[in-house]
Amino acid sequence: MPGRFLYYTKVLVRLLPEEDYALYLEALAEALPIEVAATDATGRVIVWNHALAEVAGPRDDAVGRPLLEALPWLAQDPNLDWARVVADVLHGGEARTFARHPLGPRVVRATLAPMRGDAGRHLGCVLALEDITSGAREEEQRRMRERVDAVHDLGESLAHEIRNPLNALSLNLQLLRECLDDDEITREDIRGRTDKMLSESKRLERLVGHLLEVSRGGALELGRERIDPIVRGVVDRLEGLASAASCRVAFEPGSLRVLQLDRVRIDRAVENVVRNAIEAAAEGGHRVWITTRDDPHSTVIVVDDDGPGIRAEDRSSVFVVYTTGKRGGTGLGLPLAREDVRRHGGQIEALPRPGGGARFVIHLPPVARIDEQDGPGVIEV
Repeated sequence: MPGRFLYYTKVLVRLLPEEDYALYLEALAEALPIEVAATDATGRVIVWNHALAEVAGPRDDAVGRPLLEALPWLAQDPNLDWARVVADVLHGGEARTFARHPLGPRVVRATLAPMRGDAGRHLGCVLALEDITSGAREEEQRRMRERVDAVHDLGESLAHEIRNPLNALSLNLQLLRECLDDDEITREDIRGRTDKMLSESKRLERLVGHLLEVSRGGALELGRERIDPIVRGVVDRLEGLASAASCRVAFEPGSLRVLQLDRVRIDRAVENVVRNAIEAAAEGGHRVWITTRDDPHSTVIVVDDDGPGIRAEDRSSVFVVYTTGKRGGTGLGLPLAREDVRRHGGQIEALPRPGGGARFVIHLPPVARIDEQDGPGVIEV
């Protein structure tokens, strides 16, 4: 709705004489269910429609006053410096839109746009406010229900995952205690028991680390980054894992594009995918290939392995929490990788590799389309 109004506003101010456009603009604004105000080049109100008058006071009290004086709740908004935004638009800036802006007890879709006449001369600005409080509350409640359901399922899976290593630790502690009372038990037997306990404790540590990743919230910390150095760092860091698995990892860099990325999150997403490929190659192959390239609409990371591959009916479930066919796996790496990529407006998919094995493809947009939610996303369980 605000978009169409702004379009017709541009038409009016270009086609009508300056002394007439305000009258026609006001007539147009009165026909709309959204709240509309317009100012002259000095920032004083010249249009104040009925919808705005119902929530902000009579038209006669507003016309001729500075916009922020007529709308004091904008001037007092703790979430946005409206004085700066209005000044910027009035002095040649572009239109500004705030899709979900909290304004007092309401949530609004707010648009502030310049009005330009012949030869680009600045005539003032127009403010359109659309109350989306009801829809925003319903959306927040839906998200909250999804998160509660996800936490419930996560708790059940967590109890199951923690019980296994705890049982193993308890059993080995009991056997170790028995070993201390047996004179025939050697130091090697005792060392073997302690090694198993250390292995289970490390498994618990990995599980807790992944769970901390699930719970991470907050906004992405974006910076200008190239993807090739990130991938190179991951490959270098996993060299020991690959060597232990007798797996050869080859990286062919091919991206020159600079992206807006949260380096930590994308680094971890790539590491989770590459680690998964190395572990898969160790089960049925011995090679992992990583390539990057810049396509017209995305920067692409392809991770191939020559392991056993993924059955067609299982490809979607690899991104579901705690779905894993690997001994000792947590089933969290790939779901977390997909969530981090999705937060950047990207996609990740699991495909068959030509010639056998699995292929994971990550697409990152050239211009980040960031998820606006404040908390962590809901990961499938």
